[in-house]
Amino acid sequence: MKNNKAFTLIEVIIAIAVITAALMSSMALITFSVSSIRVSKSKIIATNLAQEGLEIVRNIRDSNWLSYKRSPENWRDGLGVGDYRVQYNQLGLLSFSSTPLRRNSSSFYQYDSGNNTPFYRKIVIEHIGNNQIKTVAEITWQERGRNQSIQVEDRLYNWLEE
Repeated sequence: MKNNKAFTLIEVIIAIAVITAALMSSMALITFSVSSIRVSKSKIIATNLAQEGLEIVRNIRDSNWLSYKRSPENWRDGLGVGDYRVQYNQLGLLSFSSTPLRRNSSSFYQYDSGNNTPFYRKIVIEHIGNNQIKTVAEITWQERGRNQSIQVEDRLYNWLEE
């Protein structure tokens, strides 16, 4: 009778071990999920920063067209071969330097003011023939001790030739 009423010490230890294993695996899964969310967020931000860089270069090309600069000699004014930085509120390309993007109080990424972010943006422009520009936007950052990067490429054409 006495043995049927109570758990033995071994049964209690086994039950505690099973519960502990379940809790530990749940915590590991939660930690991994939070880490994956952080990495995904950084990749989304980097992709959007790269896309913004390409759009700024495209805007310079389009501004040339609106100024009737459509010949092979002048449609790419302001878009010389080289490495550059770009900023959403600048009308031209900025000379390249290894400066991190900053995030201001309005949550805009730029170089003028705000807190440094881990993101660096470089725009590489290459002329291919008289009527084509190859533009590459490269975003680099460091996360959890590892270097990360995203590159996006676009080709701009002078399809509005005079």
